[in-house]
Amino acid sequence: MNRRKRVVVAAAVAGALLVAGGGVWAASALAGAERSAPTAYWVEAGGKLPSAENAAPVPPNELTGKLLPVPSGFEPGPDLGGDGNDYFASGEKAAETFKEARKGLSNSDRKKRDDMLADLKLKGLAARTYASGGGSMVVEIRLMQADPKAVGAFSEVSKKLLDLTGDDRDAPKVDGYPDAKCSLLAVGEHNKEKLDSLYCVAVQGDVLVSLRAYGPKEQGLSKLEATGFLKNQLSRLKSPGESV
Repeated sequence: MNRRKRVVVAAAVAGALLVAGGGVWAASALAGAERSAPTAYWVEAGGKLPSAENAAPVPPNELTGKLLPVPSGFEPGPDLGGDGNDYFASGEKAAETFKEARKGLSNSDRKKRDDMLADLKLKGLAARTYASGGGSMVVEIRLMQADPKAVGAFSEVSKKLLDLTGDDRDAPKVDGYPDAKCSLLAVGEHNKEKLDSLYCVAVQGDVLVSLRAYGPKEQGLSKLEATGFLKNQLSRLKSPGESV
């Protein structure tokens, strides 16, 4: 499948996820992955990665407590749109946000979305960003906690979306977590890409984990370090309270 066709198919799949509601984070990030403008990743073409803002973290709660702490050599990363770099929304608030974002749906699609949101039994969303001290990589981790069966179903769809949006390079595996799925995508004008990015999706218990890592292509994105973030996040979910 050529690159243009992948964009069309991915957009259609993303649209289905948006109607469903619960996959909106992963879908919106992946559907935007084909954009040629590197500024979608908060960095100008050929420029350095942004420095971290000193934003106050959200009050701790059960789900934000599951997020991987900022490791040595990294600092809080750039904001996730208007949500800051350390984000939490309760299940009720997240569901309302999904509904507000899709006001233009037909009555039948709105009912499908509301039914799927009800089946999802969304408990909450949380996200955090991390920036390497040397400016070579930014990592975003998002957690969606919901009904385990629904989380599994969204994971499978998200993995198919990764297959559609990724490029032809062999994506790295996540050590110890064979069910995790990743894809690689260089971003920018064809044959002049300025950024390299890695997307991953995995499930641990009732939590869907999505990761995006990106950095200047000329510096070489450390895929081992990026997948290490996901491994440590999954280990934290598997054994809460243990240092990773």
